[in-house]
Amino acid sequence: MISIITIAKNEEKTIERTILSVINQSAINKIEYIVIDGKSNDNTLKIIKKYKNKISKIISETDFGIYNAFNKGIKAASGEYILFLNSGDELFCPNSIENILPELNCDLVFGDIIIKDKKGQKSTIEYDNLDDLELFYKSLPHPSSFIKRKCFYEIGLYDETKKIMSDWQWFLKYFNSGGKYKHITTPVSIFYLGGISSSKNYKKLRKQERKDIINNNYSKRKQLLYKIILKITKRKTIIKQIKKLLIRVGILEIYENYLEN
Repeated sequence: MISIITIAKNEEKTIERTILSVINQSAINKIEYIVIDGKSNDNTLKIIKKYKNKISKIISETDFGIYNAFNKGIKAASGEYILFLNSGDELFCPNSIENILPELNCDLVFGDIIIKDKKGQKSTIEYDNLDDLELFYKSLPHPSSFIKRKCFYEIGLYDETKKIMSDWQWFLKYFNSGGKYKHITTPVSIFYLGGISSSKNYKKLRKQERKDIINNNYSKRKQLLYKIILKITKRKTIIKQIKKLLIRVGILEIYENYLEN
């Protein structure tokens, strides 16, 4: 069973798109769908209740930010795996969950994600083998990351003092604890730009949270090295060559992938 958690607050324009992408899944009998509403004062809750017969749990109450709502969803979930699909985002196709089920044999399994802007233009974020340089400048996409529920109780829930980047902080904590992963080279979901994580209004806060997380996870020496590498390299092929050198001399840590025997 997969618990899909959608959080929303005043999202009357986008919430239906997300709900329909979940309840129309071919593997709907393998899904526990939980919707967390932050006490919306528009028509969001009305739209959610329109589909109440197809939603496993609806919680509508005041929250204290995105990650407070995430943690509520985790505590309410009973599935083996958890996927966070926020309001406005959607699963890539009606068979997304059916296709991923045979691949769920690791604590963290994630696929690629499609990014769509307001003009409808698309791009895809793809991942190579993960290392601490790659996670230094980007997080895993939580709308296409399936995390075993037990991991949140072994490693900890999301840090609610962070308002934008707590999911990135959690992934760093997961890998630093020795967590393994499996990457599926297929799109799982579509992420629409324009939410709080990509909003210009939160640029200052995002920058401060990023600085705090980096300081807690990377030494000053490593921060300087990685910043220099990212500044002088523009092409993936050059970065890969530098990574090979850093691995050879023992500077760059490679996070272990999961290979099924």
